[in-house]
Amino acid sequence: MLFNTSLLGEVDVDEQSIITFAGGLPAFEHCTRFKLFHDANCESPRVHWLQSLDEPDVLFSVTEPGNLGIRYEVQLDDAEVAALQLSRPEDVGVLLIIYRDGEEDPQQPLLSHLRANVRNPLIINFAKQLGMQKTNLDCDIVFHNR
Repeated sequence: MLFNTSLLGEVDVDEQSIITFAGGLPAFEHCTRFKLFHDANCESPRVHWLQSLDEPDVLFSVTEPGNLGIRYEVQLDDAEVAALQLSRPEDVGVLLIIYRDGEEDPQQPLLSHLRANVRNPLIINFAKQLGMQKTNLDCDIVFHNR
């Protein structure tokens, strides 16, 4: 399927690589099909973007928690495990939505403040290409001296 991305232009999207969020995402319930993209010129991308195939203007910058020094231990209830069709813990991945905080400083656009939505991670079964957003997590934050 040909799809026009805002950052890469027209790309061929393999139907098997589409991540389905059965209920959509909060405030974007009508967007259920997403594709995970990254800059192919980057050897080891740290930031990807998740773009809706239902509404191409809906896209989120996402990263793995480890890139921010965060580790998750998320408990899923039976309904969430069934919705993700999880059979093996190693099939699941966690992604965090990152965004710019406030307005960009035109003098120093690269120094804009970035924030990560750590209380509402995306949980994805990469084996089945199914996802959900786990919302309003209670977080215990542990700091380590290294």
